[in-house]
Amino acid sequence: MKPKVKLTNNLLRLYYELPHRVYSSKVYPLLSPNGSNIIVCGHGQGLFVLWRGGRSFKSQPKAAELKPVNDANKDTVMILESDNEEPPTLSNDTPVFDEEEVQDFAEPYPPLVQTLDLPIGVAVLHISFPNLPTEPAESAMKSLPPLLSDRLVVAIACSDFSIRVLTLPLVPPSPQSKMRPDLRNQTPSAKIMNDRFGEQMLVVSGGNGHQSIPRGVSVTATARSLPPAVGPQDQARNRSYSASRPRSQGSSPGTDHSWDLLIASHSARFSGLLLIHKVAIVADGSKIDTTSAEHSVPWQMQSLASPAVSIDFNPSIYPSPRHSLLLIAEAKGVVRILDCLSQHESRPEGCWLISLYSAFQPCADSAISRKHILGAQWCRGGKAVMVLLADGEWGLWNIENAGPKAKRGTEVTESISGTLLTTFDISGWVSTTRTSKSSVKNASGTGEKSHGLAPTTPGTRRVRQESLFTGRTAQLNGVVHGGLSISSTRKNSIQNPDDESILLWHGDDIAILPSLFKYWQNAVKGAGNLFGTDTRGQLKRIGSSSLGDEARIAVSLFPEPYPSWVKSRTLDQNEILITTERGIIIMATPIAEPRATTLANSSTTLFSADQHLLALGELDVNGMDRVLAGMSNGSQAYGDHGKSNPVKKVGFLNS
Repeated sequence: MKPKVKLTNNLLRLYYELPHRVYSSKVYPLLSPNGSNIIVCGHGQGLFVLWRGGRSFKSQPKAAELKPVNDANKDTVMILESDNEEPPTLSNDTPVFDEEEVQDFAEPYPPLVQTLDLPIGVAVLHISFPNLPTEPAESAMKSLPPLLSDRLVVAIACSDFSIRVLTLPLVPPSPQSKMRPDLRNQTPSAKIMNDRFGEQMLVVSGGNGHQSIPRGVSVTATARSLPPAVGPQDQARNRSYSASRPRSQGSSPGTDHSWDLLIASHSARFSGLLLIHKVAIVADGSKIDTTSAEHSVPWQMQSLASPAVSIDFNPSIYPSPRHSLLLIAEAKGVVRILDCLSQHESRPEGCWLISLYSAFQPCADSAISRKHILGAQWCRGGKAVMVLLADGEWGLWNIENAGPKAKRGTEVTESISGTLLTTFDISGWVSTTRTSKSSVKNASGTGEKSHGLAPTTPGTRRVRQESLFTGRTAQLNGVVHGGLSISSTRKNSIQNPDDESILLWHGDDIAILPSLFKYWQNAVKGAGNLFGTDTRGQLKRIGSSSLGDEARIAVSLFPEPYPSWVKSRTLDQNEILITTERGIIIMATPIAEPRATTLANSSTTLFSADQHLLALGELDVNGMDRVLAGMSNGSQAYGDHGKSNPVKKVGFLNS
């Protein structure tokens, strides 16, 4: 599958047209064993999976080859066929990959290694992945069941009102496996719900589930054993956690299932309905248990005050106490946090911890209502919440004092249940037609006020003239779409392991914040250096990216770690995935061809390290001396690397 390539603002726009109507797409947090990114798309008949980049398949010898016959007639050939050749099957499918990645610099982008269409007979409207460490070798990954490290796990919300879980091997199927005779002879209806490539699917909710189309889904992994208690607050949480479990589901050594998948989904039935199901994982942790009937009945059911627009489990991983916190964003201006595993005798359906409200806005009928919410997600490692509003404003609630001026404060536990927050700690605007200068609220809670008339300045005149002839891109009637995506950047920020990149999209506008911590630090402390404010702490607007007659469904960031084809270079931003009605678009930086160099390895490493630290704004004085010395010598690097400029020497005669 070849993309349509277009270069826009030094970014490659790669458009992949898919054979079905696309409803959602996301990038899996883990790489496949061959180093590929895995993109999962939900379409009108099921799922479409793409393996992008990484090591390609080795060319396999053909079953029949032509060999010249030892005869006088040199043109005569003989076909040699092996009687021992077994047809490829799922059991003997062992893909073999090249030792290294081969990059064709005539096409400066990673190719698609493999694609796979998985029809299930219904449209997949929403997809969600469990929160996983981006590095499989991390210690947190070792505490999880093998299912989450060896297989792709995805929860899907379908058009038949059902919620399903599907697992698939991370390794892409070989081309020979896709050409098996048993697959060629199957009809499209026979391929539905058939174990063709090692996939496993379980229908979580049937008649006992939603009675209307689900609007979102989120999944996380939890254990039935108690997490280690590190303090009095954790011990209190563990007591409530243990009391909420039936004895048959305890953490005894003989328990059949020690791990569960918590799957939360929501719909607009009644005033808003939230369902949470538990799917058991077998004892060895290798696959989900399809024999248990526990998943057929909702484990928890919550009635919401208004329909939700998004739900999101905390990015923390078990055994962190935060892993069971569910963020629920309602369109009418409120974000609530539910602890699914912290139950009390008076609250058998979980514990509501905190409510976060957006600011008020005047309406046309002189009524006052809160600003509508387009989406909300956890940030700062699950210690803060970021939200995008319908008018293009974004803001952050610092619920656990996780900012640059963080102080020892209150953790999110039952002790702050019922607390209300309305003031953003930091905020800004996505569109350039609105005020792009973010504001930091003071301790009294007073913020920027919206006035009906603006002062007549060149800036306001330009904004009003643009809105007069082009119209506002953001309307409050619910037509505008938008959202946000958050990706960890701890590889580029060693001092701040919870640092993240933020992508915000509102209508046709897309903006990226490369470093949330840097932006926050600049806003609070006015941080900077002799050469200006760090560019990673500034909001970068990609601009309006028109898609013609196609509607933009979603925009998200590629997660870290960066694949191997970009590890050797410094990127200003993550790659971007745009979901459209008929395909997906990837916005990526072109892969630069490496230049020949005669510099010693030590000098090259030092030069690359200095340039990387300079881009992050963390280069020290000695490093700046080396950079300035290299610039004065007319060289891009140290030593003789790059374009050399001989230095003229002037001799003086001895008198």
